[in-house]
Order: sequence, then C-alpha cells, then structure tokens
Amino acid sequence: MTAGEPESTAGESATADDLRLRRNRLIFGIVVAPIGVLIALFLSFVVQISYAWRSTSDGGAAAGPQIVAIVIGLLATVPALIAGIRALRDRVLEVAASGATVVAGLGFVAVVLLVVVPAFDVLPRAAREADAYQEQQRLDELDDVDSGFGPGSAEEAGQEMQEYVDDALQLLEVAPSAVRTSTWSTSGTTAAGNTCRAFHERIRLGDEVDRSSAEKALRASWDTEGERTGFDEQNGRLDLSVYSADATISWLRTDNVLLVESDCIPSGAP
Repeated sequence: MTAGEPESTAGESATADDLRLRRNRLIFGIVVAPIGVLIALFLSFVVQISYAWRSTSDGGAAAGPQIVAIVIGLLATVPALIAGIRALRDRVLEVAASGATVVAGLGFVAVVLLVVVPAFDVLPRAAREADAYQEQQRLDELDDVDSGFGPGSAEEAGQEMQEYVDDALQLLEVAPSAVRTSTWSTSGTTAAGNTCRAFHERIRLGDEVDRSSAEKALRASWDTEGERTGFDEQNGRLDLSVYSADATISWLRTDNVLLVESDCIPSGAP
C-alpha cells in the first residue's frame, strides 16, 4: 500500500491540473468569444459603411479589414466552442462547459452570418474595384505625361538637362570636346503599371579638373538656382534636381564625373 500511494497522489494531481486547465480554457473562451465577435462585427460593419458612403476609394482597401474580421471572429469562437463540446462530452465542469458552448456557439453563428457570408460579396467586389482603380491610375499617369507639364519621354528629359550640363561645364571651365560622355537608357515599370524609360548620361571630367575647386563652384551655383530646382549634398555627392525635367544632375567627388539621371518617364501600357 505504501508503494502505491505516490502513484495515486500523482494521478490525483494530474487530474486536478487537467481540470484546472480545462476550467481556465472554458472561462477564457466565455470572456474572449464575445469580445472577438464584437470586434469582428465592428470591422465588418465599417467595411459595409465604407461601401455605402464610397469612402473606400480604391476598393481593395476593403479586403483587408474584412479578412481580419473573419480571422478574429473564428479564432475567438471556434477554440472556445471545441473546448466546451469536449468538456460536455467528458461530463466535466458542466456549468462552465455549457456556458462556453452557448456563448461560443452563438458567436460563431453571428460571425458566419454577419462576417463570413458578406465576405463572399465584399472580397470579389473589392478585387474588381482595386483593378479598376489601378487601371484609372495608369491612365491618369499617361494623361499627366500628355498634358505637357513635364517631359514626354526620357529623350526629352535628357534634352532639357543639356542646358544644365553645359552650364556646369562652363562653370568648371571645361570644353565639351575635352570630356568623355556616354549616354544610355533603362526600361522599367511605374507603380501605376505603365512601361517607362529613364535617361542616363555620364560626363567624365578628368584629372585636370580639381575636385575641391569643382565642389565649391558647383555648390555655390546649384544652391542658388531658384524655385524650379532643389539642391542636396551628402557623402561627397552634389545633386541638383530639375523639377520641370523630372531629372537630376549630380557631381560625384570620388569619380569626378557629372551624372544625369531622369525619372522613369511613362511611355505606354505594359
């Protein structure tokens, strides 16, 4: 009998721990399930109100809150419902189990009817409206290029920047024929989905141009260009952004070169 007593005590302790764990889960479910359901319903109603008042401009923004509502609602109710059903099946903690089952069950039904079912309409509609919004953004971007407020192509951007290249060379007292110049373009895609091209030009000044003198002269000139431009300096690099050309001319101290780079100018549909 003496040898058997520790085993009995260990078994009773395990049973007590199991009951305590089950009770905590049930109480947790009773408390959390209603809160989770309320949050899920609130998010779902916000989406519906946004659609009613058309405050969701791009459509796709509605998908995120709706998915979050589904996840929160199911995570708050399904585990509590399972825990309650298991406790009732094992006939333990029947009062707490009944409460958890009823609360989680009602919450689960509410989530399915008021959050999950509407999602079958909200999510496809959000996807369609997001596509339509993206297409409108793409067309608006092309309209901005055609409006003439900026360069119509990468080549035009490069041509507009030649004035600033010539001014920089004149300021540094360097003849255009004395420098080595290479030009190229790169292709890409804008955030709106249009294909685009960017202009690049590299002018090698050579060792005969003193770096310290060039830095002082270009800084003094570019920093006073005016409202059409923006000047920036960092890590041995001077940048003059020309807003009308959607491009930047830079001087790189390490390489002693002038570098012209335009934005990626939209050129059409992908």
